[in-house]
Amino acid sequence: MKMQLTKLMARPQQEMFLTPQEVADTLKVSIFTVRRWIGQKELPAYKVGRGWRIARVDFDNWLQEKRRLSA
Repeated sequence: MKMQLTKLMARPQQEMFLTPQEVADTLKVSIFTVRRWIGQKELPAYKVGRGWRIARVDFDNWLQEKRRLSA
């Protein structure tokens, strides 16, 4: 997971939004898990057309909060 997060952090800043699939790949969970988090409003996301996007800053903050709670 650390390597995936490092790759994600190395992306250019103009890539401000992630797809649910990118979040799933980064966290090594299924796309269905990410969609459930979005549906339950646990993971902040925005509806764009027919799909969802997660703001990179929201994802980073959400991940830090999850890590803080599990520590």
